[in-house]
Amino acid sequence: MRISRGKRNILFAGAISCAMLFGIGNTMAYFTENAVQTNVFTTGDLDIGLKEPGWDPEDNDGKNMYPGYTVYKNPTVKNITSDKNGDEPCYVRMTVDILNSQGSPVTDNQTLNLIYKTIYFDKTFNGSYDKKEGYGTGLVQDRIPGYSLAQLASYPMVNPLWGKDTSRSTASSLVFNYMGEKGDGILNIGEESTLFTNVVIPTDWNQTQMQKVGNYQLKVTAQAIQSKGFASQSEAYRMLDEEIKGGTLQEVDRDSQN
Repeated sequence: MRISRGKRNILFAGAISCAMLFGIGNTMAYFTENAVQTNVFTTGDLDIGLKEPGWDPEDNDGKNMYPGYTVYKNPTVKNITSDKNGDEPCYVRMTVDILNSQGSPVTDNQTLNLIYKTIYFDKTFNGSYDKKEGYGTGLVQDRIPGYSLAQLASYPMVNPLWGKDTSRSTASSLVFNYMGEKGDGILNIGEESTLFTNVVIPTDWNQTQMQKVGNYQLKVTAQAIQSKGFASQSEAYRMLDEEIKGGTLQEVDRDSQN
């Protein structure tokens, strides 16, 4: 796993992402400067974690898929910052990169449209950042005979608490911004949110569609930036984009969580 950090004035930023076939675990850290006493300044540390507790590559998750295949895959981000320096609210976004087995972006539109139809969010899923044995009553892992496209039609691709960033997304790289219950995009210390919960191969698919999809990867990356000091979420992300574009982020290795 890799974590990137850089400094520009009072902003420290970092992000990591690592991909495996259908598997990803990420953490990243961002820091703020915060006055806590007269003439005394301390640097807070904003930390988020990204886990997929329901995903188990050791149990062959994502391997040998077939029409009707259903598995839990629940990328969940959490603000794991210590409260030693007070509140550290943040804005969070997640990117889902759709890659082929060689790690390159999938470019064929037909293939992409089929892959889109394998990603679903089930609001009944009760897994969490630290709970591996989560389950859902809507889309159940390993259910026989699985789910048809008609049955899947009522499920959204991602959690409604996340909004697609149309200005930053491309066909093979989907960016979702956390909006939250209040719509302000704030993720406070101890709060968490899951982007999607299941990968499902519809029972309707035939051999031609299975071959079209082939072997693919879902690479999920989470990025966060402090919300304090910015007038809006969009302004915070604009600053983060500038830091990334400027190449000021340095990479540091960290052990993968998954």
